[in-house]
Amino acid sequence: MNAGSRTYSIKDLENYCGIKAHTIRMWEKRYEILRPERSDSNIRHYTEEELKKLITISILNRNGLKISKIARLSDNELLREVMKQGTGDEQSDGSFKPGELIMSALRFSEDQFRERLSPFIAEKGMREAYIKIFHPLMQKAKALWLTDCLSRPQEQFIRHVIRTLIFSEDIKLGSPPATESAAVINLGDNEAENNLIFLKYLLKQKGMDVVYTEGTLSGDEIKGIHSIRPFTVLALNLPAAEPENEIKGFCNDITRELKLRKILVTGRYDSSCTWSNGKTEAVSTPAEMAAWADRL
Repeated sequence: MNAGSRTYSIKDLENYCGIKAHTIRMWEKRYEILRPERSDSNIRHYTEEELKKLITISILNRNGLKISKIARLSDNELLREVMKQGTGDEQSDGSFKPGELIMSALRFSEDQFRERLSPFIAEKGMREAYIKIFHPLMQKAKALWLTDCLSRPQEQFIRHVIRTLIFSEDIKLGSPPATESAAVINLGDNEAENNLIFLKYLLKQKGMDVVYTEGTLSGDEIKGIHSIRPFTVLALNLPAAEPENEIKGFCNDITRELKLRKILVTGRYDSSCTWSNGKTEAVSTPAEMAAWADRL
């Protein structure tokens, strides 16, 4: 991204939206949903408004709206539709009122916001609360930020408080004798941090000793962690722009080298990125992460 002119490359869009570059190009050609400027060397450059529009489109597409229908919507109709949706692939709970919860977060009062969210954990447990309440709430907050109804700090504040709640529940699990070791590592973007912390909680709940690292690491650093604290199960968040064949090759290589039992890959957010390849499985939602953890 060129910060000075606030333009984005197609790879930037791929990373932010989780939509493959060739899909973006196809949508541009077939539906004219974006109209990027081109450099003298024919390289596409997208504005921030086009980035926000594509993220909005990706939210609607993940919620089951066909791109052919989305393409016919005006900008105002797009905003109305995304405000109706605002969640990922999981079904929201009937008592879940995201608007009321988000309103309680606007003044940046962490104690008050935690008080509004904590009863969901007490009633449902962290697993169901995160899948049915917290993750949809973060998706709703992101949609509101994209439509300029929330500021970026307010959207980040909501994610921060949810993160602290997961950590609190994680601490309550204590340190029981572990039956197996796992590592949860981020090689992609920090947007996925809460999903990874949630996955760490699920693995620890299954009796695993879990190594978790915040921030982004390189592939070589995974081997360094393993040399100090060996593990047999690995969960990775990878960049959305990473080609699928390269991901599979990387996972096959590291499985053999480290003698791993299972690998989970996440980082993209459309159904086409759900696949299985030997000991590696790719998923896109917290519900799918939980199902994978159940199968271990």
